[in-house]
Amino acid sequence: MKIIHTVLLLLTTATLTLAQNYRDTHIRYEPVELTAEEKKILLESVQDDHKKYDPAEKMITSTLKNYYQYHTDATDGILHQTRGSLRYAANLLDLNDPQYEQRAFDIIRKTISLQDTVRANKTHGIWPYYLEEPLATKKSPADWNWADFLGVSLLDIYMGHQQRLPADLKETIKNSLIRAAESIQKRNVGPGYTNIAIMGTYMTYMTSRLFDLPEMQDYAEKRLQNFYDYTLENGYTEYNSPTYTRVALDELVRMKDHIVDKEAKKKIDYLYDLAWDMVARHFHKPSGQWAGPHSRSYSSLIKPDFYAILDEASGGKIKLPYTQKRGEVKIEHEIPQKLLPYFLDPKYPRTERDVLKVDDPQVIGTSYLTEKYALSTANRSSLWNQRRPFLAYWGTPEQPHYLQVRMLHDDYDFSAADFYSDQKENEVLAAVTFSTNGGDKHISIDRLQEGKFKAKDLRLRFEFGKVSPDEMTLPSSADAPFTIDVDGLQFSILLYLAEFDGLKGNWEKGSDTDAAWVDYVLYSGGEKDFDLTAMNEAALGFAFQLTEVGK
Repeated sequence: MKIIHTVLLLLTTATLTLAQNYRDTHIRYEPVELTAEEKKILLESVQDDHKKYDPAEKMITSTLKNYYQYHTDATDGILHQTRGSLRYAANLLDLNDPQYEQRAFDIIRKTISLQDTVRANKTHGIWPYYLEEPLATKKSPADWNWADFLGVSLLDIYMGHQQRLPADLKETIKNSLIRAAESIQKRNVGPGYTNIAIMGTYMTYMTSRLFDLPEMQDYAEKRLQNFYDYTLENGYTEYNSPTYTRVALDELVRMKDHIVDKEAKKKIDYLYDLAWDMVARHFHKPSGQWAGPHSRSYSSLIKPDFYAILDEASGGKIKLPYTQKRGEVKIEHEIPQKLLPYFLDPKYPRTERDVLKVDDPQVIGTSYLTEKYALSTANRSSLWNQRRPFLAYWGTPEQPHYLQVRMLHDDYDFSAADFYSDQKENEVLAAVTFSTNGGDKHISIDRLQEGKFKAKDLRLRFEFGKVSPDEMTLPSSADAPFTIDVDGLQFSILLYLAEFDGLKGNWEKGSDTDAAWVDYVLYSGGEKDFDLTAMNEAALGFAFQLTEVGK
């Protein structure tokens, strides 16, 4: 009897293992089993979410104060997040702590209940940002990316915790994933929307294989091929982005982990290496910063957890200061060996020149990297708050500094301001013009109507990050050259053109806790109507040079 019991136990164990692990010619997945160290890191990362969890609504909260976001109506108050809540639930399940299991299940059920399930609706398959802003009544535009972002979290939950999910919840997640994937397929973003192009490919590829959806399988394979072909010719459209190149790398790791089809893997591996190539060639070791120009970024200084990624991805060879590892412990990066010299033993001075958009007119990025600084520009771009077409870095990884050029409309970056430049090593000639159909706060969501807008304040800003206001100097006149000396570097600026509807501008300086700046103020006063189509001239131009003091 003992032998029979042992055999039955082995068979049961084998059956459970087969049920928890899956692999065919296209995909694979297995239960999430974190190491003790990974659980420790994850446990630290969820502490804030624990504090923000609302057991009444079964979601985590955000506190908004004077907040602006394109897809949100609210500016102040406490709201319940959909994306954050679902990520929190996935993290709780990854911890494999029984005390949090039911909380995770509750969050998943609640968040899925906020997805649009009405097939006739344009927003079918997506979620609102917040419980308090249901899709049916919100005034701001819906964000279709939420099908991608929340869908990825649901895939993590479905594949990593199948053995723990109640049968009815497993079916609920399945149906939710299919709705999200159908939304992604219907939207069908082009390969130029880099991070969403990758994420949506992963979502449709995995969902179609998990639930045997032949039409979607064909779509996902063609979408991967299309993105590969496009990127092979054009590179990443969301180029050199500290925000979205990182997202792309994370999603490509998910693909590498879960897609095993041989032809698909070749494409995914190439795309992964290509993304690291962009990071490596723009890494500035002296300052520890990711040199520009940046197509999209939410901060002018990189987040410290990026150093943790470099440490991990280099097998501990890249040592930079960081105090907290990022909470996404399931994604493990590896820098291609051929690229490690850019991080460990870079050659300076050198110029990195990239054709970022091959179609006419081309977008060309230039980065001049030296032992003391990195100066970068895009030859054509906009001054949207997510763009960084003019950017300089210096300092150390412990105390980095930056210079960014901005065009502000009522204290917010003016997307209708277009940026043009030509750079040769440490010298830049630049111009700012204005598009009559450009965006205001966003490049496309809130476009100007017939070139008209209202403003209380318009100014061109030279912003010096983490620099004392005592270092700022003003020119003797509007068009006089001037220099600002900081940390043994000399920043030379000449505003050679400043025309905006005949207004007479002036220079001002200012600061806050994060930066100091010198502004050329075009207008400041009571709210005024402006019409770009009625102006004879609306342009600014400046010459810039960055040198070491005494050289």
